[in-house]
Amino acid sequence: MRCAATIRRDAASRVGATARRPRRRLRLVTVLVIAAIVGGCISTRFIYNQLDWFITWQLSGYFDLEKEQSQQLRATVSRQLEWVRVEQLPAYAELLRAIAGEAGTGELTPSRWEAIYAQMIALFDEFLRHVIPDAVAFLSTLSDDQVEYMIEKLQEENEELAREYSGRTPEQRQRRREKAIIKGMQRFTGRLNGDQKALVSSAVASMYDNSEEWLLGRRLWQQDFRRLLLERPPTPEFEARLLEISIDPNYMDAPEYRAKVEANQRIVLGMMADIIVSLDDKQRQRFQDRMNGFADDFDNLAMQAAADRDRQAAPSGPAPLAAAVPAGCASAAGTGSCEMGPAGAILHGNFSRDAVGAAGDIPGPASCRG
Repeated sequence: MRCAATIRRDAASRVGATARRPRRRLRLVTVLVIAAIVGGCISTRFIYNQLDWFITWQLSGYFDLEKEQSQQLRATVSRQLEWVRVEQLPAYAELLRAIAGEAGTGELTPSRWEAIYAQMIALFDEFLRHVIPDAVAFLSTLSDDQVEYMIEKLQEENEELAREYSGRTPEQRQRRREKAIIKGMQRFTGRLNGDQKALVSSAVASMYDNSEEWLLGRRLWQQDFRRLLLERPPTPEFEARLLEISIDPNYMDAPEYRAKVEANQRIVLGMMADIIVSLDDKQRQRFQDRMNGFADDFDNLAMQAAADRDRQAAPSGPAPLAAAVPAGCASAAGTGSCEMGPAGAILHGNFSRDAVGAAGDIPGPASCRG
């Protein structure tokens, strides 16, 4: 199971490798948003409703699980997704609507983006605190052989990443980052003009390439994680230690590296502020529609979950009217379409505390965490 901290380190590192802490595997809401963008007209509700089996399938790839363990993992993932749906999606919806509104008023300054980023981190940390007991219950069932199997899988990823980075010059990595940021931004704004692309190029050129430090930190974190799993301390200690390395997966970073990651983060947030200011009316409207569309989808998902919970708790009798109304029909683009297609999302994008400044490649505008 690709643990929260590895995901956090990856996410934070990729923008942080150029910013502050990205993660190679996206976390819940991040996965959902990216999946919705990639899926185009596939409804956010449909994708979210398929996430339990999808995440279980992804995590199972890191273990050689017994049938009972697979069932426990699936139940855990479903329970946590339901909690996020009810307890956190409304907060994300509120945040997205604020971004949409402020995009039209000039309020999305670098400091405002920093505050938004901090809100997202706070929500993710809240999720970590909620998921840790379930994570420990599952991880405690792993045998030594299963732990080593997981570590082998992570080492294979490390080697793949090392080959990927070592095979590129700094200039090639810079061009790749530029292309990734532009592609990510255009999913929300439509085509960027030459001046806007120049803003991206200038920002990327001024960022530190922290790829090697990020990869080293990733390996060191995995070693600590392996020791914890093999040690299997009593549950209270296990939970406390897992939370500690998950909440702050960059605890072993050198001060020099952290300074570079934080500098990258400032550059990325400044770039985002500059691009929003530069949007023409059509681009700004598209951006606002995207943000509001996702917010509507998240609210519908939350309301549907609350209605389902009330229905299950209520005595037998006619179902409440709200339960009969299809929820979550707004598409990822906010068009109101209810088309249902296959969930074509890949859980590979780690949202980490440094997603805005860590590694060297930036999967999209939100991967600036190092």
